[in-house]
Amino acid sequence: MGNDIIRLKEITVFPRLGVGDLEKEWVQKVTLDVELCLDLSAAARSDELAQTVDYQRVYETVREVSERRKYHLIESLAREIGVAIGERFPVTRTVVRVRKLSLPFDAHLSCVEVELSVPEA
Repeated sequence: MGNDIIRLKEITVFPRLGVGDLEKEWVQKVTLDVELCLDLSAAARSDELAQTVDYQRVYETVREVSERRKYHLIESLAREIGVAIGERFPVTRTVVRVRKLSLPFDAHLSCVEVELSVPEA
């Protein structure tokens, strides 16, 4: 199956992110959402953590991947998070939404958001 979803919403991380010289000088505040697609029927019946995904471990994975290296693009950060989750947890698909809040240009918008699905549909 895999039609059920666990969502982790508005995680805040501070990756080294950006392509401009100024952006490369410090970390960027980024928020992100993660959707884990999987079958939750066994967990719902058993009420046992072993039958689902431990979302604390997912959160720790997101933090670890975000801090692992320098990223030029939020697209790369989103993909690496999705791949790491897919390798570590029994999910059929992961959707990652990354929002960059500090933009390197004068803009009247709250953020730029990228959404990626892994594996890519």
